[in-house]
Amino acid sequence: MGWLLVQPLRLFQFSFFQNNLSLAGTVLTFGMFLFVLPSWVEFRWGRSKPWVALGLSNADSKNFYRSLLQGCAWSMGLVIGLLLTIFAGSWGGLQENISLDNLLNAVILGCSVGFAEELIFRGWLWSELNLLLGRTWGFIVQAILFSLSHIIAFIKLKLGFLAIMSLLIGLLLLGLVLALRRILDNGSLGGCLGLHGGLVGIWFFVNEDIIDVVDTIPTWVSGPGVISPNPIGGGIGILSLALILFVYRNAFAIAGRPCNGARKASSKGAIP
Repeated sequence: MGWLLVQPLRLFQFSFFQNNLSLAGTVLTFGMFLFVLPSWVEFRWGRSKPWVALGLSNADSKNFYRSLLQGCAWSMGLVIGLLLTIFAGSWGGLQENISLDNLLNAVILGCSVGFAEELIFRGWLWSELNLLLGRTWGFIVQAILFSLSHIIAFIKLKLGFLAIMSLLIGLLLLGLVLALRRILDNGSLGGCLGLHGGLVGIWFFVNEDIIDVVDTIPTWVSGPGVISPNPIGGGIGILSLALILFVYRNAFAIAGRPCNGARKASSKGAIP
């Protein structure tokens, strides 16, 4: 419906409409998704407080903001780890010019992408998959679908098969880490928003204004992509995400348990 409703904009011969038709359809579709979502949660899940069920509202607001800051800290740690590797290998140096426009774009990009994708994948889709497949498979399949949802964009960039596969693996691990973050935050989506939005926004700003990377940087550091490499598919990104999953591996046990109070985390809704 969102795609159909924006098609009349093709009649206007303005470059703005022609160049942003896809974005307009996406925004409109997401707006309708937000409109339908509360009643869907009440009807489908039987939850009287939809935004609490989705992890966007919490009885303790401090817990949400604390989780948000923890997620941002994780994203900052991952970016700093990548920067240290770049500097250690002499593959880049610091820039002197900082653009306020790029800083604003980074904030908007991080907030919009982080909010939209986390609400869809870790908020709504994960709970749907839990109903359909059970908690263990829901935990895994949400990460698989999160990864595969980006494949069309990678194909449009004309990346090779190995580059696409490494990006899909990185996104799969990121999907698991984001779900893990929600488990650790007792069902709050704040940490997911901070981690996902932080990775997108912080790396955009760092890549644009903070560092100047040399052309000879290895792909295993920068990740695939010629014009705008994506570190999530590089060796450093994949190993960092895998390390997080290993360190917090005990939390995976919660993913397969019902919310029956067997653990303190699960009894508070650590799994949607």
